[in-house]
Amino acid sequence: MKYNDYAENELFSVIEPVCRGFNTEVVQLNSAVIKTALQVRLVLHKKGGIDIDSCTQISRAVMPRIEVWADNRDVNLEVSSPGVGRTLKDAWEFHLFIGERIKLLIGNDWLEGTITSADDKSVTIQSGDNITGYSYDQILKAKLD
Repeated sequence: MKYNDYAENELFSVIEPVCRGFNTEVVQLNSAVIKTALQVRLVLHKKGGIDIDSCTQISRAVMPRIEVWADNRDVNLEVSSPGVGRTLKDAWEFHLFIGERIKLLIGNDWLEGTITSADDKSVTIQSGDNITGYSYDQILKAKLD
C-alpha cells in the first residue's frame, strides 16, 4: 500500500480549511473535467460519524470556493461519508481512523484489530493484548471493520 497525502493538491488546500471548520477531515478527494464540467467527489470523516445534514451544510459551504477556484466552470459536487466497511485506498488514511477497528490483509492472512497509531511509514494495530506495527509495504489491503 502506498502513502500519498494531499499536501500538493491545490483543490485540497481550498476545501480542507472549510471542512476543518465543520470538525471533519477529508478522507478522499477526486476531481476530473468531464466535457466542460468539473466533477468533484469529496469523502469526509468525523469522529462519531457524519450525517446527511452535515454533508449538505459542508457542500453548501465548499461549493462557492470550488467555483471560484475552477474559474466559474460548471461544478458537480458529491459529498459523502466513508461508509461502513470502507476499503482504505491510500495508507495516508490510517491516521484518520485511529481508534477504529480494521482488517488488514498481510500475506494470505486477514488480521483484525484497532488502529493505535499511524505515520508516513507504518501503522500500529492492537489485537487483544498484542500491539504490532506493520509497514505499509506489508499491507495488501485494509478495510474498516
